[in-house]
Amino acid sequence: MSLCASAFRVDDANQAFERAAGFGYAPFSGQIGPNERVLPAVQAPDSSLNYFVDETPDQPTLFEADFVLTDINGPTEVGPLSRIDHVCLSVPANSLDTWVLFLRTALGFQAEPGVLVPDPYGLVRSRALRSHDGSVRIVLNASVDHHTAVAEALHTYHGSGLNHVAFSTSDIFSAIPEFVADGLPVLRIPRNYYEDLAARYALPDDTLDALRVNNILYDRDERGGEFFHAYTEQLDQRFFMEIVERRGGYDGYGAANAAVRLAAQAQRRK
Repeated sequence: MSLCASAFRVDDANQAFERAAGFGYAPFSGQIGPNERVLPAVQAPDSSLNYFVDETPDQPTLFEADFVLTDINGPTEVGPLSRIDHVCLSVPANSLDTWVLFLRTALGFQAEPGVLVPDPYGLVRSRALRSHDGSVRIVLNASVDHHTAVAEALHTYHGSGLNHVAFSTSDIFSAIPEFVADGLPVLRIPRNYYEDLAARYALPDDTLDALRVNNILYDRDERGGEFFHAYTEQLDQRFFMEIVERRGGYDGYGAANAAVRLAAQAQRRK
């Protein structure tokens, strides 16, 4: 699944555009339809588009201007999901640093330390970046090994693209059964993962049982923050979704479980 364009809400769209263009990123101007807003945009390292959107009190929002809305004052949550927690992009190994530079300079994101994730067929370099307020998080994955899931996706789709989207929920133990009942294919996690989990953390037996039954993975940080997350199976051998619940100020991405997820996905591809 290719990501051809993204839009970022900013305080001042023209100022954000001028900052990005000032760092040498190519401006983009496309055709504008009737009543559509003119949005400044620049091209990312893979030539995908990044639009800057702002709002003023006396003007319609982008959605009001460009779309026909039937329920403007409707619910803010869709089912058990509340918002996008983060997105993950697969990028070529030789462009990872270029992407990090783009997100830091053009968008003002803050970069977190990189990590190496073991895939069954090699290593994946992962680097997370976020906006200053933490409301937007982007994770970049790259691999020089030709048979990792990241490398195969790049080869199949001839370039970088969207690897997965993580959605936040306030109660993952209720959300997953609801999605399964609706037919969402949740990735099955090997039983030995939960046996290892029981040895590493003093989790109550009922919590371990609920994790295992719902194929939910678990992580805990040094401050006691907890992270619960589950994945769908891959769609078209590439794209998938993640459902996450953060507790106690947990601020990571469950990197300790990445190898488990990659192994489970590799098993499904056989």
